Amino acid sequence: MVSSQIDPQARLNAMLRWGVALSIVWLAGIGSLIALYLGVRAQRMIAVDPNLHGSGRARWCIVVGAIGVVLFGTLLVVGVLTPHSV
Repeated sequence: MVSSQIDPQARLNAMLRWGVALSIVWLAGIGSLIALYLGVRAQRMIAVDPNLHGSGRARWCIVVGAIGVVLFGTLLVVGVLTPHSV
């Protein structure tokens, strides 16, 4: 089955399941970045087709994904700027 033939709600649900899972697992910042991307993409799909449901999960992906990206960025900057003794 070609992806364009898949029911849009089923595609959105699958995308949001991955987004929520990756936002929780984090995967060293990459999971949060992917969750953020999937949440924004889902919000756009919902905006185009108001019959689609899942805006709460999309917001979850955006908020938790953004928090994870900020935390990862902060940890990265602190790790790089902290003097290390050799």
